[in-house]
Amino acid sequence: MTRDLTAMLRPRSIALVGATDRSRWSQNTFDNLVNRKYPGDVHLISRRGGIVHGRNAATSCVALGEPIDLALLMVPMAVIEEALADLAAADVHNAVILTSGFAETGMDGAEHQARLAALARQHSVSLLGPNCLGFVNFIDNVPLWTGGFRAPSKPGCIAVVTQSGANGSFISSLAAQHEIGLSHMISTGNEADLDCADFIAHLVDQQEVRAIALFAETIRHAPSFAAAARRAVAAAKPIVVLKIGLSEITARSAAAHTGALVGDDRVFDGVCRQLGIVRVESIEDLLFTADMISRTGVLKPNGLAAVSISGGACEIIADRAQVLNVPLPELSATATAELRAALPTFGTPHNPLDITGGAVLQPDLFEQGLRILGKQPDYSVLACLFDVPVSAELATEFTRTALRHIAAGLHAASMPAFMISHTGKPVTEVATQLIDEIGLPYISGGMHHAMNALGAAFWWSEQYRRLANVSATITTIADTKERPTSERATLDYLKRSGVPVVPIILAHNADAAVAAARNIGGHVVLKIASDDIAHKSDIGGVILNLEGDAAVREAYQRIIAAAPTAARVDGVLVAPMRSNGLELFVGCTRDPQWGPVMAVGLGGVWVEVLQDVSLRPLPIDAAEVKRMLTELRGAKMLQGVRGMPAANLDAVAAAIARIGDAAVALGDNLEALEVNPLWVRGSEVEALDALAVWRQRE
Repeated sequence: MTRDLTAMLRPRSIALVGATDRSRWSQNTFDNLVNRKYPGDVHLISRRGGIVHGRNAATSCVALGEPIDLALLMVPMAVIEEALADLAAADVHNAVILTSGFAETGMDGAEHQARLAALARQHSVSLLGPNCLGFVNFIDNVPLWTGGFRAPSKPGCIAVVTQSGANGSFISSLAAQHEIGLSHMISTGNEADLDCADFIAHLVDQQEVRAIALFAETIRHAPSFAAAARRAVAAAKPIVVLKIGLSEITARSAAAHTGALVGDDRVFDGVCRQLGIVRVESIEDLLFTADMISRTGVLKPNGLAAVSISGGACEIIADRAQVLNVPLPELSATATAELRAALPTFGTPHNPLDITGGAVLQPDLFEQGLRILGKQPDYSVLACLFDVPVSAELATEFTRTALRHIAAGLHAASMPAFMISHTGKPVTEVATQLIDEIGLPYISGGMHHAMNALGAAFWWSEQYRRLANVSATITTIADTKERPTSERATLDYLKRSGVPVVPIILAHNADAAVAAARNIGGHVVLKIASDDIAHKSDIGGVILNLEGDAAVREAYQRIIAAAPTAARVDGVLVAPMRSNGLELFVGCTRDPQWGPVMAVGLGGVWVEVLQDVSLRPLPIDAAEVKRMLTELRGAKMLQGVRGMPAANLDAVAAAIARIGDAAVALGDNLEALEVNPLWVRGSEVEALDALAVWRQRE
C-alpha cells in the first residue's frame, strides 16, 4: 500500500527538536528554512527553552501548543524515545531523524533502530531516517536540509532519492552547475521506517515529477521496490538508479554453482532489466539520464538524427551509437535530395550530418539541416552538437546567430530535439541568459554522457512498450512439499513439472546396465547414482559415448570403483548419449533480498569459466526467458554454428520457464536447483543432469 507522504514533504509547519546554537546542523537547517524563505511556520524546541537562533524556543512539542506537521529530531540517541513520545502527545505524525548511531554502527545499533521503528509504529509516526540529512522539496520550497547545498535557479521535474545524504548534495550541486531543475532531494538514511520504495511510490503520483534518480546502497524490501517500479512504468516515469555493491556477494551455495554466480549486484541487474529500471554507473549519468528521459518521454523505436559542424564529432556520435544500440537510420532519398540542395557542394549528406565548415559563413545551414531531418518519419529524436558560450568574450556574433538558427531548427522538429554540448560545460550566468533569450533546448553534459542518456532513453522506451502489455499480477505457485535429493528423483520431478527430460534407467549391477544400454540403443552415458556425490564428473563418475556390451560393463565397474568409500551408492544411471547440440546451464537459488532467482547461461564447464549468465527473480514466463537468452554474450550460439541447427527459442524458453516454476514450487528450504546441461538441438530440448540442494533444517 502506498503511504501518503504529503504532510511530510509539504508541511505547513516544522519543529526543530533539539535546536541549539551549539550545533552546526541546527544552525544550518534553521538558516536553510529562513534564508530560502520556507513559507510555513518554523518552531524551535529545546529542553531548556530560552532563545535559540534568535527566537524563543519551547521546551517540548506539547508545550508549544501549536499544530506541527513535521518534526526534525536532532537530539542524542539516548533521548530519541522521549522525543517520540512527545511527538505522539502533541499529535505529530511525521518526523525526520538526523541522529546517527543506529544500524550503521553494528548489532547494538541495529537493535536500537528496531526499537525506534517499533516505537514509531506504536505512536503512528512516519519516520525518515535515522542518520539522514533530511529533504528538499524544490516545488513547494521546503528546504529541510541539515547541511549546505547548491540548487538550480528554478525547480524542475527530476526527483532525487538517495540513501547517502552527501551524494544528494553532490547531485544537487551538479544539477545547479548544469541548470537541471529538481523537484525533490530526499535523503533516506538508514530507512528504519520509510524506505526509498515508499518515496518512489509517492513521487510517481506527483504531477510535477517526470523522472526519479535513485542512489542506492541496498534495497530494504524487495516486493515494495518492485511494486513502486511497476507503478513508475505504468505512469511512464523512468527510474534511473546508481547502485553500489558490485563486489558484494550475498548468496553462495557450497554444493552448487549457482550461488557463486548469483551475487547481490547481478541479481539487482536482472531486476532492473525485468522491471524497466535504467541502471547507470556514475553520478553524472544518473542526473543526465534522468534529465534526458524526462525531456524525451517515450521515444518511438525509429532512431537518432544528428547534426554537427564537425566531421570528427559526427564520427564520435556514430561510434557511441553503435556501442549503445542507438539506431542511426540512413537518410531517405527525399532527405538526401533536400540536403544536397542545401549543403555546399563539398558536403556529403549522411546521418550523422556534417554541415561542414561552410556554416561559419552561412550559419543558417544549421537550421536548414535540422528542419530537413526534423520532419523525416525515420527518426524519433533530433540532436545538434554545438556549445553555448560560458563567458561574454565567447559570445561572438557568429555564435549568437548560429544558436538562433539552431533553436529555430530544433523547435520546428516533429520529435524531441536538443542541442548537445561537445564536452561537459557549466551553464553560467551568460549561458543561462542566452538559453532563456533564445529558448534553446540545451543539454550541457557533453557527447559522452548525452549519448549514454540517449541509449538509456531508447532502452527505457522499449521496456515501457513491453511492460505496457505485461500483467502486473504476481504468479503464485503452490509448494509441492516434495524433496527430491538424487539426480534421478530430481529429473523425475522435473519431468512431472513439464520439463522435457532425457530417458534414464537406474542399473543396480553391470548386467542391468548392459540390458538398459541395449534397450536404449546407440551410444549411451553412464553416471554414478549417489545422493552423497554432487558433482559426479569430478570423481570419474561419468563416462560418455559408450557402445557395446563390453564397454558398458567395464564402464559400470570403473564407476563403482571410483566412488568414495563413505559415499552411499544406489547404482549407475544409464541414458542415451546426446551430442552435436548446445549445452545450457539453468540454475535456481534463493537470494536474501529477492527470493528465488534463476540464472541462465552456456552449460558444461563454460558456466564456470565464462560466468556468462543472465539472471531474474522468479517466477518468470517464457517471454522473459527469451529476453534473458538474448542478453548472453554467447547468444549467437543459439542461432546455429558449425553445422549445429539454430535453437527453437520458443521451445527452449518454455522448458526453462518450467524449470523456474518447479524450483519455486519446491519451497523456501531449497538451496539450489540446477540443470546442467540443458541440451538443445533445434527443437529438441532435454534436461540431461539435475541437482537439488537443500538447506539444513534448523
